[in-house]
Amino acid sequence: MISRAQTVFSGGPILTMEPENPVAEALAIGSDGRILAVGRESEVKILARSTTKQIDLQGKALLPGFFDCHMHILPLGLALMQVDLSPSVAKSTDDIVRLLRKRLEEQPDAPCILGNRYDHNRLTPPAHPTRYDLDKVCTDRPVRIEHTSGHAAVVNSHALKLLNITRETPDPIGGTIVRDANGEPTGVLLETASWQNLDKIIPPPTRAQQLEALKLANRYLVERGITSASDANTLPEEIEAYVQAVHTKVLQVRVNGMIAWADVMRSARNNPPAPHDFHHPDISGHQFHIGQAKLFSDGAITTRTCRLSQPFQDMPDNYGLFLHPPEELEAYILAAHQKGWQIATHAIGDAAIDLVLRCYAKAQRAHPRPRPGHRIEHCMLLNTDLIARLRRQRIWSIGQPEFLSQLGDAYIAALGMERANALSPYATLEAQGVAQAFSSDCPVVPGAPLDGIHAAMERKTPSGLVLNEQERVPVEVALYAYTASPAYATRTDDDRGTLSAGKWADFVILSENPMKVPLSEWERLNVVATFIQGERVYGELS
Repeated sequence: MISRAQTVFSGGPILTMEPENPVAEALAIGSDGRILAVGRESEVKILARSTTKQIDLQGKALLPGFFDCHMHILPLGLALMQVDLSPSVAKSTDDIVRLLRKRLEEQPDAPCILGNRYDHNRLTPPAHPTRYDLDKVCTDRPVRIEHTSGHAAVVNSHALKLLNITRETPDPIGGTIVRDANGEPTGVLLETASWQNLDKIIPPPTRAQQLEALKLANRYLVERGITSASDANTLPEEIEAYVQAVHTKVLQVRVNGMIAWADVMRSARNNPPAPHDFHHPDISGHQFHIGQAKLFSDGAITTRTCRLSQPFQDMPDNYGLFLHPPEELEAYILAAHQKGWQIATHAIGDAAIDLVLRCYAKAQRAHPRPRPGHRIEHCMLLNTDLIARLRRQRIWSIGQPEFLSQLGDAYIAALGMERANALSPYATLEAQGVAQAFSSDCPVVPGAPLDGIHAAMERKTPSGLVLNEQERVPVEVALYAYTASPAYATRTDDDRGTLSAGKWADFVILSENPMKVPLSEWERLNVVATFIQGERVYGELS
């Protein structure tokens, strides 16, 4: 018996991301939310019946839903509940204090005042706020603001007291307590120092708050055409919140979780779990599953904490940080590899990338596996040798093009122009056959895929400088890296990433064909509607 279509879309270009059939005329969806057929209009419409809904795209483009394969979903939702201190609204420390004071006036009973996305590199003057600045907000409760990178924070004096941080407190492993000339903590905390013992100053979110945060994050994502996303550091205790959010339909976006492997190892001791141990019996893996083991090897460029082989341009004695002693990172990677995990390790600096590649190679030699599919998240400061090793070891490079358009000027200040031009060489990776996928790391940057695609094609910093125009990629490469590639990089390509029969009908409709929009006019392109499993979850179609 021939299956009949519940809905048929036609009247505009359908960009499938399938090499054999890149552009189709029509797409049919079955009652199960999967694609029945995609191809010529005359052939697809045979599947229609009298009750089939026929939708005319009126020239708009339909393509696979965007897949952000490295972001932070629950943290995004929680950040949306805090004070926005991004450069568009906070241009100075005075602005930060004013915005935080406003929140205190609005919520006088709040146990702490929280803000996020400040970028000291773009403040006037370009410096971190200090405890003394945040003391102007209040001194009777904690105040904490998180850097846009997620790799630093500033707290007020009350918070420092609750954290038991004094001039005698040693720096934690993988972190720095910034101190003034007299040795007193300034309130600026880098890397592990910024997130250790947070429960002493910030009450853990309740389940109701987690569900509200996931609801906000879901809305944020579907508005931007995202139908699948990877949470790039899922804590074991957060899993139930995701499961409940799916059950209650608060969370519609398909979620690939990346378990916080260092946390797992600290609690598992000598018997770490395998991937199947995180299978949840009450939920479909198509909606939420734990797919990777996530680790951090270094920090960020903007906070001068990524690990480099040569020092930072503006800090000649600073080579950055390893967040784990190399032997500990090696042990964590070996344990995950032995248990069958696909490993995703954060590495930005060239020294960190080198270390991760060596750890992956050593694990593979010790316990050979066919195509384990390990990844390096961010994978930014590369050279010819590192690129060759990525290809030889078949390691995924997971990039964030929007970093260049949002943070590029800070990269130049930190690294100098020569090394800044070597960052994120997407065209070279493509030419050398290194598997790569794009993502955002949202809420580090706003995270709209159309902006990330634009950044990959243009490579302009906020001030308008171009970081190595030779590394620009064409629109078709950028689109593929934000749709099909992430599905392969997360091993979910059997049911998403491209538009072909049998896959979920997860797609986005854009105002026009992105293949035809000039780079100089890219901003006119927008998301019209987003569909998940054949159902519209955002937008309207006339």
